[in-house]
Amino acid sequence: MSGHETRVDAGPIAFAMRYRDDIAGDEGLCIEVRADVDGHDTELLRFDCFQVAPHYHYGPEADDERLMLDLTAAGDSLDWTLNVLERGRLRPMIERAGYPSVASSLDEAEVTSIIPQVVSAAREIVDSRQA
Repeated sequence: MSGHETRVDAGPIAFAMRYRDDIAGDEGLCIEVRADVDGHDTELLRFDCFQVAPHYHYGPEADDERLMLDLTAAGDSLDWTLNVLERGRLRPMIERAGYPSVASSLDEAEVTSIIPQVVSAAREIVDSRQA
């Protein structure tokens, strides 16, 4: 892994972002959605916006359901991920990941107000890698 982690807090959840280049033959931005669950910092969702095999995870620390992105249909994986966040899909995704109490504690207005910071930080991390 290169670089450092950027973290953006949004009430009971946080977005942790870092560029991963430690995967053989692939690399890209990793966006984790984290929260305190029973006193432990827990990864609820992870979006691996990789160049070759992009995918995302529901409950990486629990059942770890991994879904691959079809680049033909989704296009750029980072754009797809940021669009998911901008469209307000976090609550149902966190519920599906198995964390209904975290999902119900979200303040939609607060999360919506933070998403531009997440988008900006994500783009900045990726742009710094391409410079």
